[in-house]
Amino acid sequence: MAGPRPVHRVLEVGCGHGVLLSLLAARLTSGTVVGLDRSATMTAAAAARNADAVAAGRVVLRTAPLLTADLDGEAFDLVVAVHVGVFWRPPADELGVVRRVLGPGGRFLLVDQPLRPRQADEAADRVAALAAPHGLVVSAVRTGDTPPRPSIAVELRPRAAPGGTTTPGTTGGPCAG
Repeated sequence: MAGPRPVHRVLEVGCGHGVLLSLLAARLTSGTVVGLDRSATMTAAAAARNADAVAAGRVVLRTAPLLTADLDGEAFDLVVAVHVGVFWRPPADELGVVRRVLGPGGRFLLVDQPLRPRQADEAADRVAALAAPHGLVVSAVRTGDTPPRPSIAVELRPRAAPGGTTTPGTTGGPCAG
């Protein structure tokens, strides 16, 4: 479902040790993946794990919470967050930042493992309600049997305005429109 193209610009929110960064960077040729984590310990671990990709310029790491990260002027084709709780519970203001940095045709992939086996529908509905005020809509939901708990992947895209264009980000920005 993530499947970035070789030229895509990707943002991973909450990159942790950099495992997903490695997988994403391996698919890129001229694109880049930015790994963002609020923990300097995690971005250092991600830098060590991805040292060759960092040296080649395919991986860039930043230490900051998403709400205060300096992402102005950047546009991403894909934003990914795995097990990042702020997107699943109110107020989820980070969704506004995601909307602002999504480029034309961009998408946001949100992945988690619900605590109960049948919690996926509830989780997708909750994300849809949190995302709507930020101009994002659920475009796909996939679940998987991933022990020890089932997993869910929710894909969000900018809401289409009448006439087929996407709505601007709720707080403006370079990627609006």
